[in-house]
Amino acid sequence: MGRTRRRIVWATVAALAASGLGSWAVANWRFASGLERARLMMEAERFPEARERLLGLRWSRPRDPEVGYRLGVCEHAAGRMDAALAAWSSVPAGTEWSTKAGLARARTLVGDLGRFAEAEAVLDSLLASAEVSSERDEVRRTLSELYFWEGRRADVRRLIEQAWRNTTDPVGDLRDHWRADSSPTLLEAVRSEVEHATRMAPDDDRVWLAQADLAFQTGRFDEAEQLLGRCLKARPEDPAAWHARFELARATNDLDAAREALPRLPVDRFTEAERQGVLAWLARREGDREAERAALETLIASAPGDTRALDRLAAMAAESGDLERSRELRQRKAVCDAAKDRYRALMDEEIVPARFVELATLAETIGRTFEARGWWKLRAAFVPTDPRPPQALARLRESDSTSSGTLAELLASKTSGSAPEAASGTSRTATTAAVSPPKFVDDAESVGLRFEFDNGRSAKRQIPETTAGGVAILDFDGDGWMDVYVVQGGAFPADPARPYQGDRLFRNLGDGRFEDATESSGIAAMARGFGHGVTVGDYDNDGRADLFVTRWRSYALYRNRGDGTFTDATADAGLDGDRDWPTSAAFADLDNDGDLDLYVCHYLVWDAENPTLCPRVTVAKEADLSDPGQRYNYCTPRPFTALPDHLFRNDAGRFVDVTEEAGIVDVDGRGLGVVAADVDDDGLVDLFVANDTTANYLWRNLGGMKFEDVGLIAGVACNAGGAFQAGMGTACGDIDGDGRPDLFVTNFYGESTSCFRNLGDGMFGDHGGPLGLAAPSRYMLGFGICLFDANNDGRMDVATANGHVNDDRPDYPYQMPTLLLLGGRDGRLTDVTEAAGEPWTVPRVSRGLATGDLDNDGRLDVLVLAQKSPLGFFHNQSTPARHLTLQLQGTSSNRDGVGAVVSVTAGGRVLRGWRTGGGSYQSASDPRLHFGLGSAEQADQVEVRWPSGRVDRFETVAAGRGFLLREGDAAPTPLPGPWGG
Repeated sequence: MGRTRRRIVWATVAALAASGLGSWAVANWRFASGLERARLMMEAERFPEARERLLGLRWSRPRDPEVGYRLGVCEHAAGRMDAALAAWSSVPAGTEWSTKAGLARARTLVGDLGRFAEAEAVLDSLLASAEVSSERDEVRRTLSELYFWEGRRADVRRLIEQAWRNTTDPVGDLRDHWRADSSPTLLEAVRSEVEHATRMAPDDDRVWLAQADLAFQTGRFDEAEQLLGRCLKARPEDPAAWHARFELARATNDLDAAREALPRLPVDRFTEAERQGVLAWLARREGDREAERAALETLIASAPGDTRALDRLAAMAAESGDLERSRELRQRKAVCDAAKDRYRALMDEEIVPARFVELATLAETIGRTFEARGWWKLRAAFVPTDPRPPQALARLRESDSTSSGTLAELLASKTSGSAPEAASGTSRTATTAAVSPPKFVDDAESVGLRFEFDNGRSAKRQIPETTAGGVAILDFDGDGWMDVYVVQGGAFPADPARPYQGDRLFRNLGDGRFEDATESSGIAAMARGFGHGVTVGDYDNDGRADLFVTRWRSYALYRNRGDGTFTDATADAGLDGDRDWPTSAAFADLDNDGDLDLYVCHYLVWDAENPTLCPRVTVAKEADLSDPGQRYNYCTPRPFTALPDHLFRNDAGRFVDVTEEAGIVDVDGRGLGVVAADVDDDGLVDLFVANDTTANYLWRNLGGMKFEDVGLIAGVACNAGGAFQAGMGTACGDIDGDGRPDLFVTNFYGESTSCFRNLGDGMFGDHGGPLGLAAPSRYMLGFGICLFDANNDGRMDVATANGHVNDDRPDYPYQMPTLLLLGGRDGRLTDVTEAAGEPWTVPRVSRGLATGDLDNDGRLDVLVLAQKSPLGFFHNQSTPARHLTLQLQGTSSNRDGVGAVVSVTAGGRVLRGWRTGGGSYQSASDPRLHFGLGSAEQADQVEVRWPSGRVDRFETVAAGRGFLLREGDAAPTPLPGPWGG
């Protein structure tokens, strides 16, 4: 300040003093000067000095809003949370600083102190009082984040819908509205936040609600129920807790608990489609199919893009024999699936005005009515002359009527009955029978199965690195004991400085030990490469198991000589040459001529020498390709051109590519998993293929080596939720005991493993929810999958090998446990991973998975191949129970018996098994069929329907044994082994 200016200031102060206003002016000037200096100190992060100055200012003006806010910031920086909250609470309402102070208070209550309930009350108050749109939006988004942690996604949508007309970011809010339903929870990040809140505020009922949601999302239903009970005790009429309780009741099929919740649920929290969905669910639980059908028909009339309703109606039509109606509904769902897939892709891109019409049309197609109206309104704002928005908005006009009362009252009026009565108590009806988990130990090291898969992980993160790895169980030396083959990776791309180690073969010595037979078998002498997967089959019908290996840009076929050695038959069989990127494969007799043909999945076009790099972008730092410290993630597959799968016909030991003439038209598949089985019971082996981010295929065998894809019509292209999943591994087996083969596919993190229940006539329905599969698998990224009877109770169990592709910790887990789900008497799966032994809970980045009885004791073991981790041998140590192991040998049929169906009658039950080809992910399981018989001491009858059409029956087969069933033989032949049970 210059000398002249200072004289003017002091002259002004002197004049004011002379007029009697001097003390006031001087005080004001000193306060303003002190506040400005405090601001500058805070900008320089000199918080202790700023605090001292602000305390002085506060003494003179204790109610000044800016001083209160800034003092709170300084107290927070010093870690004095209570003092910060007190300072912010002192800021008078209605000032320009009150919203800032309230937001700071709420964020401290949540992030530092874990006091969710108090923060929610603060934000609710701010939302009602904030006048400036930008402030209101900031409050709303903070409250939405808290709701998301508490699992209240419907409330997130409601906040957006109520505020959208006046939002400052209409495009972002429409995107958030979509993501509230579609985005997977950042489970690890939320868990960390909730665990911190639990430590800080263990008695906060909103923290309990968040804990309950985490338990619910991961399938820990009993824990969720207990936590919600505590929430309702604290707030007996709380709609948020009752809504969570109702969703838990639906997930567990608990009709009594659902009825108890209905009278506490305000009807205005549900759309008309959601109300009809509740009616349909209640009718289904009560066994009233006509009422369920009527509710679903009403639902799709008002929400034609509801894929879950379409899927259920199609399944019901198939079950009732109305195949024409089922196909018509599947076609409608397929249109919605494709639209949802496109909508999801656009929502992940930058949204520009030129996309508004496409987004609006897609949103309308898939039943996102609020978003459709929003996109049309934005289009009208940008192009007022376009006649389409007014027409669409008239079509999508919001109802003027407002519903009041409870959901129970509304449903009662719709059904002309009385409102559902509340249950007499709060206890849940038991739906899941108690199961006794089997026990496993990891004996890989002690028995000699020492192996670690090298995926060649590099800083560039090339996709082939993260998809590689497979394992096979086979009896290569014909001694009746299962051996183990593992593929090996290495440097990617090939690096002369790091020569490939080659695959490994372990021979089972029959005494609980394995020896490395890689050298003696000739495998070590074979050409090596970057391995992906392996499958097993006797392609030349000589009674010896042969190996087919997929590698980067090559196939390898190893013919078993029968003397404990293999020879490379790749070129002789016509399978040599450049083979781009093959993954899983399956041997099966697809033309029913008595020998095994071959289907090979292929993934996508990848340039290993000049790879596309996908920088890991963080909020704090945008990607900088020139930065030597830039990190990369594995790219998503969708932008890369898909490679077609290949079908080879076996012509006397030489494989001929008949893909095109067979009708295998694979334009956009990106195949990763395949299983071969006769799923429509017509005597011909079909092919189910898991594709990554596009529709799965179901190649229906028409005979004469001709196929057609019926995946969309059959209901297995994707799950009921619509859009296409990232399919990885496949499995086939009778999960519900109805004698039909059901289909399974593992999917990406947040998508859940899918189960498609076989309805007969080649039709399937999404069964993951009713089965209890969806919740425990939702936050796993699954690869290998096997159906097997782990505890010999006669019911199929499910194992999945899991591990993420990108290491984005702490947002997502990278290494994951191997999941074990046991089938129960009620037809539902129970997660027993933690109770089944330490091997299951060890975090791994797993890919390959195979099951088999490696010690011939009648208890199925598990092999897990993970990347950069030792091979896992989960040795089944459970209490012995009755079982039956059957090895098939075709004579008129292919030697392996692939395509045969075996029915075992024991203890009043009929158990059915299919000799399949392929399955899991790039892996092959024990070729023998295993049946758990529970307490039955014998199989009253064993029936084999061979691919040739011949049917063999064997009466009174002893339990607790293994037998060879040769096509046409009059009696079984015992297999070596201690068996037991």
